[in-house]
Amino acid sequence: MNTSDTARRLGVNAAFLKDIKDDNQHLKQLLDRIDPLIKHPTVACNHWSEISALLDELRDQLAFHFSLEEAYGYFDSALDTDPLRSAEAEHLRAAHPKLFARIRDLADRAGETAPDAETKVAAVVSDYKTFFRSFADHEEAELRLILSTLDDDIGVGD
Repeated sequence: MNTSDTARRLGVNAAFLKDIKDDNQHLKQLLDRIDPLIKHPTVACNHWSEISALLDELRDQLAFHFSLEEAYGYFDSALDTDPLRSAEAEHLRAAHPKLFARIRDLADRAGETAPDAETKVAAVVSDYKTFFRSFADHEEAELRLILSTLDDDIGVGD
C-alpha cells in the first residue's frame, strides 16, 4: 500500500461510533414522539405543551448532534483527496447552523403560541414539517457521502 492509499483511509473511532449511535437513537425517538402529535390539528392543539417541550428537546439534541459531527470530523480524512466530496462535505457542514437556527426559531415560536391559537399552531406545525423534510434530506445526503467514501475506501465494485 502506498502513502496516498494510507492517507485516504477512513479512520473509525469506537467511542465516536457509540456516541453517534446513541445520538441517532435519541433523535429517532424524539422524531417518533413528535410525529403522531402533529398529524391532526386538533391533536396538535390538545398536546401543544408536550409538542413545545419536545421541540425544545429536539433543538437541544440537534445542537449536540451537529457538534458531534463537527467535533469528530467523521469524514474529513477520507475526503481530503477528493475535491468533489470535500465540496459536498463543506456544503453539508455549512447547513448545520441554518438547520439549527430553524429548529431554534420553531421551538421559540411553539413556546410563545397558545394552544387555542389554532391558526398559529397550524403554522408552527407546517413549518416543522418543512424543517423535518430539510433535516431528513440533509441526513440522507450525509449518509450517502459517507457510504460512497467507504465504498471507495474498501474497494466495493473493484
